[in-house]
Amino acid sequence: MTRPVRAELMRNPVGGTGASHPWDTGPWRDILFLGTFLLLWIGVEPFTNLGSGDVLDPIGGGLLNQISTLLLTAVLAIFVAQTGTWPVLRAAASPLLCATLAWFALSAAFSVNAELAGRRLILAALTIFQACAFLTIPRDLRDFARLITIGALIVVVICFLGVAFLPHLSIHQASDLREPELAGDWRGAFAHKNGAGAEMVMFIAFGLFAARLWNPVAGWSLVGLAGIFLYFSHSKSPLGLLPPVLVLPLLAVRMPFLWARFLLLLSLPLLLCLVTIGSVAIPGVREALDTVMSDGSFTGRDVIWRFAIDNATARPFVGHGFQAFWGTSDLVQNWTPFESWGMRASDAHNGFLNLSVMTGYVGMALATAWIVGQPIVDQIRTRVADPNLTLLFLRIWFFGLCLSSFESVLFAGGSTLWFMMIATIIGFRLQASKRLIR
Repeated sequence: MTRPVRAELMRNPVGGTGASHPWDTGPWRDILFLGTFLLLWIGVEPFTNLGSGDVLDPIGGGLLNQISTLLLTAVLAIFVAQTGTWPVLRAAASPLLCATLAWFALSAAFSVNAELAGRRLILAALTIFQACAFLTIPRDLRDFARLITIGALIVVVICFLGVAFLPHLSIHQASDLREPELAGDWRGAFAHKNGAGAEMVMFIAFGLFAARLWNPVAGWSLVGLAGIFLYFSHSKSPLGLLPPVLVLPLLAVRMPFLWARFLLLLSLPLLLCLVTIGSVAIPGVREALDTVMSDGSFTGRDVIWRFAIDNATARPFVGHGFQAFWGTSDLVQNWTPFESWGMRASDAHNGFLNLSVMTGYVGMALATAWIVGQPIVDQIRTRVADPNLTLLFLRIWFFGLCLSSFESVLFAGGSTLWFMMIATIIGFRLQASKRLIR
């Protein structure tokens, strides 16, 4: 007989009964969790006006976002200090993560834009801290399901209200300065339909999780609302990935052998990398794609991938600096109509290739080992874990890996999908170290 779902998400890191503190009484944990959730998902500047000239400035809004990140980090640090969960954070700081960040710092030091790379690396490290602290806020698994569903429902309702009352700021318009061809696609409070689509896939996973552990009505309501919004966003990649994201992890958790579980889950991301990056790097792949696809260029991404591969090869060891290549003035201002328009792209539109450009092939290998390899090892080491939480983690992790073949998800600043991927990677780590238990 299976044991009932237990009542603790995080094991008391200091042992014993633990001292009482203000976070144990009142609604403070709920307020902190939902405040963190809404700040990350909605941000300080929702409903971006894509018809404004400010949207063409990649630096615009950066200062306000940095200030909010620092304030959120400070509040979470106070929470961690007062609740005594520092040992949990130390367990999450694996040697692979430390080595990855150290290499990123080395890459930043050798970058032409060293100051920019260093500043963005600090923000990336703070995001990792935030994701780890985020997991320690709920009192138990049921509380985690409740809070994450309430937060997601608030965001979805805000998005629908935006479509109803602020359509010019919630639906792509023909007057948008960027991608006017997306007119009519829903984006809600987010800056782009692809971002909105990715959020809705995650919300569907949250809803299914909540339907099992908290409230079926709230959970399935979230699934339905997020599904409707996803459909009207017309976001191709999230829509196409939704069925495998729902089905394959569900099959994987039922497999008796871990090697079969990860063989199943890694097969699709590897195949997607083969047909995307392989279409420009491996002779014959593009020709094969053209015979079975109407658009073997993946909406023009092949030009960006070629440009990214050329620049990754130019500095294969340390790269061009963490988040200090795309959109920089040196790159954009030197563009001429005779050169590849790939240099005008905002990123490589592939998570792993983007890491190669930013931090070299060594940085990409270290990051891949932490993102892909460490969760596999941690799952092998885990003896007891709640199956519903494991399924949620696997769905988010799998979705992030698959979407990284089309978008630069990994280590993307401001990406809530990357934030949740960090939470799942750390969650697997804490399960293995028995800090995250049934």
